[in-house]
Amino acid sequence: MSHQIKPSTRELEEAKEIIDVALLKAEENLPIEQEVVIELGWTENEFTIEEMGGSNGFAKYPNIITLNFNTSAGEWRKSLRASAFHEYAHIWDYEQRGQQWEKRWEYILGEALTQHFAEQNAEYESPWRTKHSKEEIAQYWSKIRDKELDHVYHNDGGNDSLFINKGEGEYPNWLGYTLSYQIGEQLLQHHDLEDFPELDKKDVVEAGNKIYTKA
Repeated sequence: MSHQIKPSTRELEEAKEIIDVALLKAEENLPIEQEVVIELGWTENEFTIEEMGGSNGFAKYPNIITLNFNTSAGEWRKSLRASAFHEYAHIWDYEQRGQQWEKRWEYILGEALTQHFAEQNAEYESPWRTKHSKEEIAQYWSKIRDKELDHVYHNDGGNDSLFINKGEGEYPNWLGYTLSYQIGEQLLQHHDLEDFPELDKKDVVEAGNKIYTKA
């Protein structure tokens, strides 16, 4: 009987090298005290391959990063590198806060941090970063600001419909991620990325009002 193991040894070693190099650079920019554990795996998830460039990731409190990849996607290397930077920044954020996020406004700040950190260090434009225009998000901003920011955020791998809509919910898929990126862009006019864990709900609201509320 013939058989095939995915990833191949060569693919696995290449993926490990991409992650090693990315995390060494990440730690130079955002030093971290704890040891970071990487769980690396293969994925056949069609959405990850077709819509996310061939990689996905998840940061588990306090120090574990899960990264999955598939080499059939044309830009899997760039996507995996960006995912490594993104998820590392989540672990750094956990360490600065001493905990996970509890409310959605905290997660918005977390995603603002991680997306801009990845953008600064990886040559890959994550699709959720620019999925929605400012004009489109403005249609939802008042409701998000007034009713969503204090909701408990469940860090369970993507079941918050404001960020990932799997067909149940009123927000377009990835709206929260694009919102977070745009709010981060606004905050960077007055703060450094290293300041983001110290910011609060007021900062999120003020940034959002400047972007999405007409004078």
